[in-house]
Amino acid sequence: MMLHRKLAIVAASAVLAAAVPTPSFGQDNWPSRTVTIIVPNDPGTGTDLGARLFAAAWSKEFGQSFVVENVPGAANTIGAAKAAESKPDGYTLLHAPLSSIVLAPLTKKDLSYSTDDFAPVGQTGVASNTLVVNPKKLPVANFQELLDELKKNPGKYNYSSGGAGGLSHLMHELLMTDAGVEITHIPYTSSPEATRALVAGEVDLAIISTTPILPFVETGELKALAVAQSDRIAELPDVPSIHEIVPKYEGVSNWNGIFAPKGTDPAIIDKLSTTLVAYLETQEGKDAMAKIGVLAAPSSAADFSALVKKDTETWHGVIEGIGLLAN
Repeated sequence: MMLHRKLAIVAASAVLAAAVPTPSFGQDNWPSRTVTIIVPNDPGTGTDLGARLFAAAWSKEFGQSFVVENVPGAANTIGAAKAAESKPDGYTLLHAPLSSIVLAPLTKKDLSYSTDDFAPVGQTGVASNTLVVNPKKLPVANFQELLDELKKNPGKYNYSSGGAGGLSHLMHELLMTDAGVEITHIPYTSSPEATRALVAGEVDLAIISTTPILPFVETGELKALAVAQSDRIAELPDVPSIHEIVPKYEGVSNWNGIFAPKGTDPAIIDKLSTTLVAYLETQEGKDAMAKIGVLAAPSSAADFSALVKKDTETWHGVIEGIGLLAN
């Protein structure tokens, strides 16, 4: 009888212990030491400079050091792989572009990670892209004239990109599909090389990052005809979006975002997301992002997850259509 009573007391105690909430590691103790933000490209890039802004803001917010570690190489995938393989304890984060998270897993056969190996924390910013022509090679007045010329002469004109399978290449492929035109692809080793080739007249046109080409637009060496985002941009207010002329082309932007390794405590994700959005919504945050050529684009973790999923589906179709889908 006594034994049964003791067993009952032990069982009841276990139930009570399970029912009493224990302190959450993510909620109560994080961060208790330095947090590393991996950037998968070189210092001085927009992705790197953005990460340094967030590191400073979070260090102030949480009273612990947030530091940036640059891990460049292999088209921004070495750093992403390191982040994916890190312990999901909230002490390793990744600030990466769309190419690392969405495009690389779709196009690279031997990649050690997939998109699903990351927990999205929040989108941080978008960098616009603009379709520009070398006016000496293609003396068209506007985007509609360009489309008319391309349709009359399929395959005659060419475009530069920073490499096969990259965002620039895929934006052109999407344009060709949606607008019903054919342009010859000339891949280069990087976006700066693709821009140099366009200015030098080695190629006729390109959809390329807006900020680096603005000086050439101002001097008339390049002519801006349309922006790749769905809406017009402040830097080129008189230039229409591709979407305005080709409604099927819904718009493309090159986003950056913060990610954590899959399995990171949701409480930590929530802390990071909430404070990141708060910073990016301040005038200070917006101005700091604008200075590095990026438009602040705060979003919740849930909204960013939905964007990653949508972009993965969109680019899967484009990449499969041109035969670059990894098997």
